[in-house]
Amino acid sequence: MHTQAIGIPGEHIQLRALSQEDLPLLLSWENDPEGWYSSGTINPLSPDFIQRYITASGIHILETGSMSLIIEGLKTHAALGHLVLYDYSPLHRRLGVGIYIDREARKTGIGSEAIRLALRYAFDKLRCEQVYAEVLASNEASQQMLRSIGFEHTATLPRWHWQDNHYEDLHYYQIWHP
Repeated sequence: MHTQAIGIPGEHIQLRALSQEDLPLLLSWENDPEGWYSSGTINPLSPDFIQRYITASGIHILETGSMSLIIEGLKTHAALGHLVLYDYSPLHRRLGVGIYIDREARKTGIGSEAIRLALRYAFDKLRCEQVYAEVLASNEASQQMLRSIGFEHTATLPRWHWQDNHYEDLHYYQIWHP
């Protein structure tokens, strides 16, 4: 399957729109208990819910404030992860970014490349002045990745996220248009 990219291909990947063929993979990713910890999900998501999510992803970011994309290998066209741009504000010229990388594709640089492509899109096409990411304190790998790209840790919400009988701090990372 090959779906239109958002116009910013990378060296190894591209970001493309969600398609109906992504339903089985998105269902498995969204129902991964490891991913639930950072997303705050507390119950399994049904195929019908994911189907509606895919359908709604075609609505323009100016209407919804969000855009969901598949991270796809350029050579293989295999789906390697899911990236979401959310909380888009044309007035304040900012948005949030979230990412999930398939277990098999982790620690390969795919996440960093996907975030860099998303930043180019946010800065060049959406005219954002800043992009932020929310990361749980225990997610050292994501924090390191964001710092390596140029994000700065700008805020901490103490005891923000309840999971497994304890609270965890939530860190905010930001990067500004160069």
